[in-house]
Amino acid sequence: MGYDRISALPDHLITEILLWLLTGDSVKTSLLSTRWRNLWLDVPGLDFKLPFTNTKASFIERFLEFNRDARLRKFKLTYHRCKPNKGHPFGIREWIATAISRGAQHLEVVEIFDTSLKNKLEFMPLDIYKSKTLVSLNLVRVGMSDPDFVVFLPCLKNMYLEQIMCSGKDPSFMEKLISGCPVLEGLTVSRSFDDNVLVLRVRSKSLKRFSVWSDWIGTNGREFALEIDAPGLKYMDLGDHLSQRIVVKNLRSLFMIDIDSIFNAGSDTNLKMKKDAIGDFLNGISRVRHMIISQYTMEVFNRYLGSIPTFNNLYRLEASCNTSCNTHLLQVLPDFLESFPNLRHLTLCT
Repeated sequence: MGYDRISALPDHLITEILLWLLTGDSVKTSLLSTRWRNLWLDVPGLDFKLPFTNTKASFIERFLEFNRDARLRKFKLTYHRCKPNKGHPFGIREWIATAISRGAQHLEVVEIFDTSLKNKLEFMPLDIYKSKTLVSLNLVRVGMSDPDFVVFLPCLKNMYLEQIMCSGKDPSFMEKLISGCPVLEGLTVSRSFDDNVLVLRVRSKSLKRFSVWSDWIGTNGREFALEIDAPGLKYMDLGDHLSQRIVVKNLRSLFMIDIDSIFNAGSDTNLKMKKDAIGDFLNGISRVRHMIISQYTMEVFNRYLGSIPTFNNLYRLEASCNTSCNTHLLQVLPDFLESFPNLRHLTLCT
């Protein structure tokens, strides 16, 4: 008979292992033996994927009530929104507030999208803006309300926001949220044309990695913009198709950028303004050393710019250029490459 090395570990190590499992799988380990019967109760976290049932909701409430003085390091919840005619018997906001009050370091809330319930978002509790313990925050398709106090998340290092709906009319809400994270290193934002954030301002001295993307599906006449001021930024993934203006400042540490943006070219009504905006953007990233550029972006540059600024530091370029769709890009490529006098590595994806 083999030796059960895992069961021989002390309780605190076993609960650390169980922390990496979904809570449902962690509970199943109670059937292994009497040694494992109650270990799952001491796991300092909850990771639940639902459809909702009263039984599962009751379990979460009991779990949060158990040993309420203990710290809860992780709280992850993936759920389906309730139908309006069924009411909302589950206290999601209260669960999140409880997790934050118990010192959660990692918070993830993901709402499974249902187009029929577009205006029935679950809004996060205001406690989320003043947590002294959160290290990572991951929110997908939920609502965030404007707080009437200063946002301060002193330990938050990574934030992921996907299709977040911001309530209120304060245009600086996202700016206040980002600025309230003094040690933020990684930020990912998926923008939506109806998220109430026309101008996304990212101002951070600590930020090292920034990723933003959005689809271009029409702007209803509104003008979107992206402004970045991050002197410590090293890596940027730019897939924002909504913004007509992308303004960058103080990107003196930028090492790599992946550009897949059309700069909302289809909505352009002023050719000179579009040229100036794209030219200013390229000047702002001219210190970058490694660039990845999509075919759509190359087409936009070729359409609006006769030449681009000189990139003296660039040594690696990866460009997409589908020859079967656009032979003109290949014809202008030699002129394009003249802007990179110190280029050493060129990769063309056709």
